[in-house]
Amino acid sequence: MKLNIGCGFRKMDGYVNVDAFPDCNPDILHDLEKTPWPFEADSITEIVATHVLEHLGADKNVFFNIIKEIYRVLADGGIFKVAVPHYMHQNYYSDPTHVRTFTKRTFEMLDMDKNRQWMKTGSNVTMLAAMLKVDFELLSVTQTYDDLWTKKLIDGEVTRAELREIAKKQWNVVTEVGFTLKARKP
Repeated sequence: MKLNIGCGFRKMDGYVNVDAFPDCNPDILHDLEKTPWPFEADSITEIVATHVLEHLGADKNVFFNIIKEIYRVLADGGIFKVAVPHYMHQNYYSDPTHVRTFTKRTFEMLDMDKNRQWMKTGSNVTMLAAMLKVDFELLSVTQTYDDLWTKKLIDGEVTRAELREIAKKQWNVVTEVGFTLKARKP
């Protein structure tokens, strides 16, 4: 079984579409902040969360419970695909329902191997994998550029390498960041 959590009006064929908003007519009406979710442990092969996580868990403990629930329901090797607004884009700040930002480091904190490395070196990083008893391997990170910058890239005004460097320093370059993670279970 595959889940599209917080589906809103973006339903996906082949997925169980889950949302708390009845007007979008999800397959399963459920508030994702209420745990446990109505799925068996290790029963899900893929979870897609497109522009959802930034809305959930204003209280960090609620957010932590959501992460633990995602881990609980994913099978070993299950894939978790996340898309969120980039923290340096006005789209994130213009929506008053957004409660948290995400970076690559956020998801690295959910990797037990990284946590162990950081513990050995005394790094000043929150060991979320160890704290929450979860283990996700970060497989990939993608960026979606703002239309203005996409046009500049297509028109040859900037190279992809230059654009990546610009995006590190300038606001409103990257609109969305995508992360693909894999659940690792003992």
